Amino acid sequence: MDFHYHKLIFICQQTAFLIGPLLFLYVKSLIDSKYFLKKVEWLHFIPFVLAIIIATMMLRQSNHFSLWQYPGRIYFSGSILIQHLIYLIASVQILKQNGLSLRTFLSYIDNSRLAWMRFFISGYIVLWSIQLQLFIGWDVLRNPTWCPYGLSLYFLSAFLFFNGMVYFGLRRPDTFQQGQKYHKKIHELMNQDRLFLDPSISLVDIAQKIDIAPCYVSQVINESFGQNFRDFVNKYRIEESKRLLKHNQQNFNILGIAQESGFNSKSAFNSAFKKHTGVTPKEYRKQEAVEITKTYKNIFSVD
Repeated sequence: MDFHYHKLIFICQQTAFLIGPLLFLYVKSLIDSKYFLKKVEWLHFIPFVLAIIIATMMLRQSNHFSLWQYPGRIYFSGSILIQHLIYLIASVQILKQNGLSLRTFLSYIDNSRLAWMRFFISGYIVLWSIQLQLFIGWDVLRNPTWCPYGLSLYFLSAFLFFNGMVYFGLRRPDTFQQGQKYHKKIHELMNQDRLFLDPSISLVDIAQKIDIAPCYVSQVINESFGQNFRDFVNKYRIEESKRLLKHNQQNFNILGIAQESGFNSKSAFNSAFKKHTGVTPKEYRKQEAVEITKTYKNIFSVD
């Protein structure tokens, strides 16, 4: 029996150590459009390099290497499964950190960008589950009758998965070009519905209004407006507070103006106002009073 092709397949199998890190980094890039690969993140690929080195050393010491029976097979297969599971969990954690639980993530069906990510992660989970069955059947239970069927199912699933990605990309070429549409919707929510006046407004609230995932709302705001969510909302609140400070017909004090503008505390209002304008609300009110006085003087001096 010729075992040379077994050696080639064994070397190729070690590329599986790349799948987990690539999934994790890909999800990060989808969540954050400004993401770039940092030097420290190259450490994610160390397991792949070590696997290639160890596999090469093993092949040099064996003239009759069998892909299905070799010392340490259970460790290679088990390490790949564990690594994939760790990176899958890490990817889901990134979604949660961006305000998106796995259940919520699966419920958003109208956003093609999220649909792409959902398809990608779902396919990954299916392939991992089949790989787990192969591991249990062959490496743990040592039942070779499981292997041909499980392996065929694995390659069939992989074939459908990768072709599905190609099909998805061809059918939805606008997958990554919908930011402008949601930019307009978010802008309307702020200007027409004045959602910023709600002190408890969150990414989830806006996401529910336009039926997309909260993490994508964050991304659109980051890309289109160049701000994070808090600064974005506060910008509208500050503009409203400036209007009230300038035309304070109801004689609100600073706390009253803060509350009327959507802030839930005076300290948060003062901090945000100074960050956006460079002065405190009191200083701004004094400046406006001086400007109004100058305007009246100019009018009367002309008369």
